[in-house]
Amino acid sequence: MTTKKDRSPWGLILILFGAGILSAFQVGKVPPVLSDIRSELMISLFSAGWILSIFNFTGLLLGTCTGAIADAIGHRRLMLTGLVFQIIGCFSGSFADSFYGLLATRFLEGTGFLAVIISTPTLIFQVVNPKDMKVALSIWSCYLPAGASLMMVLLPFILTGTDWRGLWQINAFILIIYTLILSKKTSHIKFMNQSSNKVHLKKLVKDIIRTSTCAGPLLLALIFIAYALQWLAVMGFLPTLIYEKYGFSKAAASLLTAFMVFINIFGNLAGGRLLKKGVKRWKLIAFASCVMGASSIAIYSGTSNFTLNYTGCLIFSVFGGLIPASILGGVPLYAPSKNLIATTNGLVIQGGQSGQVMGPPILAFLVSQTGSWSCGSWFLGSVALLCVVLSLCLSRIKPATLF
Repeated sequence: MTTKKDRSPWGLILILFGAGILSAFQVGKVPPVLSDIRSELMISLFSAGWILSIFNFTGLLLGTCTGAIADAIGHRRLMLTGLVFQIIGCFSGSFADSFYGLLATRFLEGTGFLAVIISTPTLIFQVVNPKDMKVALSIWSCYLPAGASLMMVLLPFILTGTDWRGLWQINAFILIIYTLILSKKTSHIKFMNQSSNKVHLKKLVKDIIRTSTCAGPLLLALIFIAYALQWLAVMGFLPTLIYEKYGFSKAAASLLTAFMVFINIFGNLAGGRLLKKGVKRWKLIAFASCVMGASSIAIYSGTSNFTLNYTGCLIFSVFGGLIPASILGGVPLYAPSKNLIATTNGLVIQGGQSGQVMGPPILAFLVSQTGSWSCGSWFLGSVALLCVVLSLCLSRIKPATLF
């Protein structure tokens, strides 16, 4: 019989999940208004790619270090700090009058995003009942598609009364309200390391080296690079592709992209369920990678066939969702120790952020040089093949931590 004491605090877990959702809003708000930003600030498609990617540049540089800092100073403290950084970035970005000004504020938003997505899952690890761990991790892995798609669905309604600058300010206001709520709801919880205020540099470096030289975390990070590179390259430019190639309205392009992002959730949840049933993690990653690679051929087909292109996006998204569920769910298992879960998560997120930084500019550069979106098929197909190879390497590694 399950007692009240044995139950996971699902209300608290969902509140923590909300921090990831709102952080993902800052990802989803950009693609549908990218053409407006390009027109107003007079920037090229390549520069627009950096507006998408710079958000993740902090993670590329500091992912593992941020995880180690979270383990040292407290995950709740870092999570709340990350939300504050996003508030400042959103508000200041609404007044940006140049490409570089907007780029700087997106970098600040990305710093806050990184702090939230590294620290929050570790808080969930600490409060959830071990028997509910896989379910909780599966739910957490949905934060990006859930938040990004919800923002894209809301965008057409928001933009009827304001422009992209007003959108930035609305996001800042929502973040302020939620940060106050989250601070109050988590104030009585005694999270691990919450009382610590100092970062010991020697220990920090030691933890980073130990984690980044461990085969399991390193392979998870490399797989996440390959996945995230493909994901943001497709999702980030999909509204532009639909709007420019097929002449859809911006509202329709936003909703179509939102649906593509939303169905990624089903892949995430299916991944968690399949893992719980005993399907090997590396097999899910390899299978999903093969489907994503094949889908890229349909997405960037040289023929102007909207049904073919968009169906390819949907298949790409739903099967691709198996990968983040497999990777993020593997973090507590492949961490060198229970005390290095956030550091391991930081390394993995660093991989994901690195892929997102590289994907859009590379695709934009190839399209600019070739004059056609069809180059995306062989580019993303090659990355998917690399992901399959990495999954085979993961199959030879045993988890270091058992829960």
